[in-house]
Amino acid sequence: MSMKDKARNLLQSAREKIEKATGKALGDEDMTAKDQVEELKGHLKNAGGKVIKTTGKALGDEDMTAKDQVGELKSHLKEAGGKVRDAFKKDS
Repeated sequence: MSMKDKARNLLQSAREKIEKATGKALGDEDMTAKDQVEELKGHLKNAGGKVIKTTGKALGDEDMTAKDQVGELKSHLKEAGGKVRDAFKKDS
């Protein structure tokens, strides 16, 4: 068996193990890779929505868009940076 064939077999074996482990984590060991990707996309989209909603809630508006949240967070960071600079100026 050539080195190329050995590498191909090793890669195929590793791929099968990864697919099986991912399927097992998702609740179905026999799930195809394509179905796994779709399921994971759904989980990521759901998690992203929760992050946006939670961040909005922390900023005072649960329905705030992600773009508005970024602007608000930049504003808070700029203000905090100014306070830190002022504190260092006072200590000097």
